Amino acid sequence: MRDEGNVAKTNLSRIAELLMNMDMIEIKKGGKYRVISNSGKDEPMETMGEFVGYTLLGEEGAVCFRIEAENGKNVLRLIPVSGLIAIEFGDEELLTAGKKADDSDKTTYFN
Repeated sequence: MRDEGNVAKTNLSRIAELLMNMDMIEIKKGGKYRVISNSGKDEPMETMGEFVGYTLLGEEGAVCFRIEAENGKNVLRLIPVSGLIAIEFGDEELLTAGKKADDSDKTTYFN
């Protein structure tokens, strides 16, 4: 029988080690994430979905997630970067170590 508490601590320790050794954190396309963001209401908005990519929303950067709408259909949700509070993930495979990008690499589009 596995000790789930020790497994969780080991995974968190490994993730913490990865984070400390990175220049930049990149989230992976296709990964499932929980995002907390400002909503314009009293309570923050929670988004559970698949990361699709980055885009521009007006003149501001945004992250794009594929989510299931109330009607059961898949829709894309754009969240302005300035509205992000947290992006949560539980699997170190969803984390990629990236190098600092120069100014020409700041915008990435999805298709």
